[in-house]
Amino acid sequence: MDASRTDAASANLRAALEATANALAQSNLDGLLAAEHALAQAFTGLSALRALDGAALASARDDLAAAQAALVRCRRLGAALGEFIRVSFAARGTGTNYDLAGAVANELNGRGLHMRA
Repeated sequence: MDASRTDAASANLRAALEATANALAQSNLDGLLAAEHALAQAFTGLSALRALDGAALASARDDLAAAQAALVRCRRLGAALGEFIRVSFAARGTGTNYDLAGAVANELNGRGLHMRA
């Protein structure tokens, strides 16, 4: 893989992770879904990075470091969002347990779907 393709692959990963973090920060579901597609494409392009020598990898280092920082931000935002959801359900007296089929257990019986703000 030449240096320009390496730079593009690492830049695509950085951009996709930054888009994911921004969508999480703004509670933007459409943006999160779009970022998921971009991440899948970025991962496909990164598969050849394993074969790079030191010089070629050095050209992508800044983007890879920024991608790592964006990943940490995604983890923190995702954990905060998960905790917010858990506390919100607990405040309503519902749980977030899942059954064996992966569906939310009967504790979430639709009460929240018909509530008004």
